[in-house]
Amino acid sequence: MTEYETIRIERNAAPGVTLLTFNRPDQRNAMNPQLHEDMTAALDELWYDDDTHVLVLTGEGTAFSAGMDLKQSFLDLQDKPKEYERMLKQAVEWRGRTLRLFPKPTIAMVNGFCFGGGFTQLIACDFAFAAEDAQFGLSEVNWGILPAGLLFEEAG
Repeated sequence: MTEYETIRIERNAAPGVTLLTFNRPDQRNAMNPQLHEDMTAALDELWYDDDTHVLVLTGEGTAFSAGMDLKQSFLDLQDKPKEYERMLKQAVEWRGRTLRLFPKPTIAMVNGFCFGGGFTQLIACDFAFAAEDAQFGLSEVNWGILPAGLLFEEAG
């Protein structure tokens, strides 16, 4: 199994179960361009992995996902339109299509915070379970924008 910079994969956490952990705990697992690249590659790899029968997503540390890393995903790319478009395309594709259509059962295991764009991978999973202390929020409504990064394309 490939090693990734922003996620960790543990195969056979239980027989047939693969645990995929967002691994940016110091940033509360906020999604940056590298995480989108890692998730795109990892989901492609696990799609065809014969040892993965169930995929479980969770977050390292105190958060499932704090949503998008606003600095790395938006501010740092504001003058780099090609890089921004590539990042956005990957973000939409893995959360809005690949994970939603994954050929094996997917489970979101929500620990701690799940905010904004973190909801997108949560609702793309087949099942979701939240820890008793999990906290959810959609702060985008304060700015009058569509919450949770819901950029799904129509199902084909």
